[in-house]
Amino acid sequence: MAARRRAAVFRVATTYIGTVVGAGFASGQETLRFFAAYGPAGLAGILLATLLFCVLGISAMNLGRRLGAETHREILHHVLGASLGRIMDGAITLFLGITLTVMIAGGGAIFAQQLGAPYALGTLLTAVVAGATILAGMRGVMAANTVVVPLLSLAVLGLVGASLHHHGLGEVLSALSPHAALAPARSWWMSALLYVSYNLVLALSVLGPLGAEIRDRTALLWGGLLGGLALGVMAAGMTLAISAHLPEAAVEIPMLYLTRFHGPFVQWFYAVVLWAEIYTTAVGCAYGFAGRLGQAWRYREAVVASICFALVGSGFGFSRLLALFYPLFGLVALVVLAGLLRERLRGVPRG
Repeated sequence: MAARRRAAVFRVATTYIGTVVGAGFASGQETLRFFAAYGPAGLAGILLATLLFCVLGISAMNLGRRLGAETHREILHHVLGASLGRIMDGAITLFLGITLTVMIAGGGAIFAQQLGAPYALGTLLTAVVAGATILAGMRGVMAANTVVVPLLSLAVLGLVGASLHHHGLGEVLSALSPHAALAPARSWWMSALLYVSYNLVLALSVLGPLGAEIRDRTALLWGGLLGGLALGVMAAGMTLAISAHLPEAAVEIPMLYLTRFHGPFVQWFYAVVLWAEIYTTAVGCAYGFAGRLGQAWRYREAVVASICFALVGSGFGFSRLLALFYPLFGLVALVVLAGLLRERLRGVPRG
């Protein structure tokens, strides 16, 4: 594979990962609820989620390439039709704004919990840096993820590896047990579908334009495959590590709970990485939200409006926003997931 194509694969994979993971994933909160809560069955859920991330992520990017997508709207209209596409476009645009708000609130929570700094300072800094980044468009989104995602992957896998080494794989596997009170759905497979649906549908605002930007089908194929597999590997490792410490690890930021066993440097390092990952997801959501507003306003004005919306909404708090809206996102987004699956099954024409 030529050096230029390898670089494109790396950009696609890191942008995909960085758009999906954010405050919920890097904190361990999503992994706790959507997978660890189901005990051993949660590992089956991770396998299902990984397969869907690989297959549907590649399909979404190829659709973006074919349609020359500027936002998620072109993909929605293609897979759902004009009428339903318009409805889902409005819903997803709203969800992007709310998720941006959750990310900004997450930045404030990190500042308050780890630094003892004012919550408002953390939200303001996160919002301003994210807004400045997306002024550069898709290139700014890719640049942010290219730097942050490898750092996050190393931090997550390092912390997971240390936890598994401390307890031993056999002890960790034996610790896997259901915690029904934490689960967002009755069955592990429905939980996996909800998890993929809201993450993938919110990522469409970046994946579509990313496919149009890269345009190399081979790079999109390998980048989507590597991105989906990396998401699965990290989710599996985090599920095992968190499960070894349940129910004590069922806190607002489970991964920061795990760092307490590895000294203050590890705690601070992971807090910085967690904030950086919140920032990259805020960048992806802000790009999609401002991109849709920008079709009615000037893009720079849309960016400012998006950031102001998120700052106001962040006053409701991180954990409250995440617990309320994420399962709802998943239910609504199942409509789009079904459309993408249907498109994939009937085959995407080459072009």
